[in-house]
Amino acid sequence: MIKSIIFKSMKPLILDSALGTELENRGEYLPSFKTSIWSAYSLIYNPEVIKQIHIDNIDAGADVITTSNYQATPELLKREPTAPSYDDLAKRSLELCQEAIIKTGTKTKIAGCYPPIHITFRPDLSSKEKSLRKFYETLGSIYQNNVDIIICETMSSIYEGTTAASTAKNYSDIVWLSWTTRGNKLNRLPSTELLDLAISEGQKLDIDCQLVNCVHADTASLALDKLAKEKSFGIYANSSMYKKNKLEGFVSDSDEWHYHNHQPIKADQYKDFVAEWIENGASVVGGCCRTTTEHIKEIKKIVDNL
Repeated sequence: MIKSIIFKSMKPLILDSALGTELENRGEYLPSFKTSIWSAYSLIYNPEVIKQIHIDNIDAGADVITTSNYQATPELLKREPTAPSYDDLAKRSLELCQEAIIKTGTKTKIAGCYPPIHITFRPDLSSKEKSLRKFYETLGSIYQNNVDIIICETMSSIYEGTTAASTAKNYSDIVWLSWTTRGNKLNRLPSTELLDLAISEGQKLDIDCQLVNCVHADTASLALDKLAKEKSFGIYANSSMYKKNKLEGFVSDSDEWHYHNHQPIKADQYKDFVAEWIENGASVVGGCCRTTTEHIKEIKKIVDNL
């Protein structure tokens, strides 16, 4: 069903907005993702707010909502010793999506999240993690026959991305693989590997859709020529643009570099980038960090007018 929508429909699918931003805007406890379990706090202690965010995204026009277990991994949950297991939280995140769809009476699709197992943008840690495939196998067994898509999100190295995607193919007919080029090399993953090479490796796995996420909107546009070689591609970027600011000395932290060199943009500015992505053939569009349901409403207007 999803394949026919992607490859035969003239209109792209709309992914949901940023969970962390939505939680922050609703007053939820959201410490730094570098030192905490971040959005997983709400998944554990206030899951109803996450369900409402799903409902609000559906009402705004999202065709696909993503499970909220991005920060609920076996490695990151070590920061919260009393937390439930990552597989129990994955099940909870799936149930919240299902409940939101029932509540709205829609046919919204569910994307089961395959996140990095360690802190985002640290592929050096994931590449050493022997249990990486086991982690994805466990998530896959939960998602199998319960989600429409498995989406491998914010992949920071070829090893991380291809391990996630190749495992996902055993559990879902539809697999999306999303890379990030976040950092001071705008055409490279945080691993320093070229985005071109990452996409080529993804093609070998016959992935249904390759995407770019968690980068500035204008940086995402720089990837269009590379992504356009795909049979189906997508972008869900951050609500920001690249702005060069002076940094004293060398900064190895790609996340610090990213935030230092950015300029926030509003939903009505973000939609112009989305229009560009769609014009260049994007099959999937949505929002990552700092995007909200207002961004989804603006994207919906564009898609409805196609």
